[in-house]
Amino acid sequence: MKKLILSLALPLMASNAQAAIIYLNLIGTAGAGLLPGNEPGSIIGGSGGEIAITTGITYDTDTRILDLTNIGWGSSQGFTDMSSLVTNQHIHATAGANGNDGLGNFTGTGGVFFQLNRSTNAVTGGVFTNPVIDFDTATFGGTAAGTAALREAQLFDGKLYINVHTSTNGGGEIRGFLVVPEPSTSILGAVAVGALAIRRRRA
Repeated sequence: MKKLILSLALPLMASNAQAAIIYLNLIGTAGAGLLPGNEPGSIIGGSGGEIAITTGITYDTDTRILDLTNIGWGSSQGFTDMSSLVTNQHIHATAGANGNDGLGNFTGTGGVFFQLNRSTNAVTGGVFTNPVIDFDTATFGGTAAGTAALREAQLFDGKLYINVHTSTNGGGEIRGFLVVPEPSTSILGAVAVGALAIRRRRA
């Protein structure tokens, strides 16, 4: 069995190193997803929103396109409702990698990197209506106003986070940092996908 896993892992590891598509996680101090506990301050009222649907978040290193299509919040997307009407939603950029502000990872805050648009401001939730972001051509703000290579470097350093604001929690009600998974996680995922493909061929 160990030999089978190793034989699957080696070619997949090689192809993974050359792959153009990178899968990203949403992470914060409270865990994975867009969570109120990931906000640096206290949140009034309950809320929830995370990665919705199936395939998650991707970044294409060839086209420099970030795809947030599979993100949603509120009961309409399978989570709990927001505390109040949604007022804004952005990608922000921190100065420190993984949101490190000197006090701990994923606790930092920063200015607006990119303006996200929403399908609705309802407490029952929604999705982003401009989720496909071209790092070469889109309009960025703050420290992201430089080159596409700089924006990409900020993404890979874990400096970017998604923040959804509400009328009750103006500073943000749910957030999560865009983070590239650890290599070991990617390898195990690749092995699992390879094993699944073999099982499907045998079926």
